[in-house]
Amino acid sequence: MATEKYLVLNVSAGVVEEKGRDPIVYASVEVANVRAKNQSTSDRVMYGSPVVKLNLIDESTGKPNITLAKRLAHAQVYGQVVEFEGTFDIAKKKGVEQITFVIFDAMLEHKPVAKAS
Repeated sequence: MATEKYLVLNVSAGVVEEKGRDPIVYASVEVANVRAKNQSTSDRVMYGSPVVKLNLIDESTGKPNITLAKRLAHAQVYGQVVEFEGTFDIAKKKGVEQITFVIFDAMLEHKPVAKAS
């Protein structure tokens, strides 16, 4: 299992229900990467920590982890650097394959958030 540290900007989770469709369950965090890098693709310069949206997944079921999102919100992690545990995965975003970090748990003061009771 890999660990990564991110500055938490937003925690969101819930169920979207639309008529005639199956409910869509989601759980994610929006974070700023704490490792700034140059993202220039031409003569322009773009330097900074990009904002990234990462999924919170229950490792045992593979489904969105709403409980972890609620515990992160309850722990008031907004604006704090949090160490997340998870795995790196390849995902297609806007037609481009990118490496993304899938989160299974978070460490706050050396105590896993998802496993805390």
